[in-house]
This record gives sequence, C-alpha cells and structure tokens, in this order.
Amino acid sequence: MAKPRYDALVDHLRERYGDRLRWVATFDSDRFTYRVRAIRADLETDLSEHQLDTIVHRSMAIFDRDRMDDVYFHLGEVEAMLVQHEVAMAVHLYLEESTGVVVKVERDAEVTMPTQVDEWLDVLGWD
Repeated sequence: MAKPRYDALVDHLRERYGDRLRWVATFDSDRFTYRVRAIRADLETDLSEHQLDTIVHRSMAIFDRDRMDDVYFHLGEVEAMLVQHEVAMAVHLYLEESTGVVVKVERDAEVTMPTQVDEWLDVLGWD
C-alpha cells in the first residue's frame, strides 16, 4: 500500500476547517510514537510539548485499535471514532493495525461520518 499523504490531508483539513482545526497528529501505538503534523498557533503556546505528549500518549493507550476491536468484536474492525468534548472533538482515524491519525477540531466544526472519514482516506491515498 502507498505511503499516506499526510501533508495533503493537513492541507485539506486546513481548507475545510480554517481556524476550527486545532491539531493533527499521526501515531503508531505499537511503537508508542506520534508526530504532530499541524497545530494551530495559539495552541502551540497553550499546549506545551509535555502536555501534548501526555494527551496523545493517553489517547493511544485508551483508544487503541486492538482494544476497540476487542470491545466491539461483533461489529468488525474499527475504522474511525469520534469523541466529543466540552470544547473540541477528536476524530481517531485508524489506518493499519497500529497506525492512524488524530484530528482535533473545535466543537462547533461539522464532522460527518462516514462521509468525511471516507473523504479523508481518499485524500490520504488510502484504499
């Protein structure tokens, strides 16, 4: 499978959400690593590297694909998950066994599933 086009996804999300896009990070839960692909300027100062590190690592641990598949085994493999918070929403997009993307947007941003998830996968070049 081709390498995901993360830059294309970030460009797409910035165009769609503008300032309502908070940040985008890719992750590998087997290696427990992540890479911030985009972060809104005001959050760059609000979220220290340590805070963002804690947020993404906890997210990988709690929303691990294997764990989600175990819980919802009767529904098939998990593809994406939306978590709505008081001030923001997080979309976890699972690509392979341990890799994926977390997209964090403002709470008032519109996210539709599965339409946008399929659109994002298409932009990534992921079949």
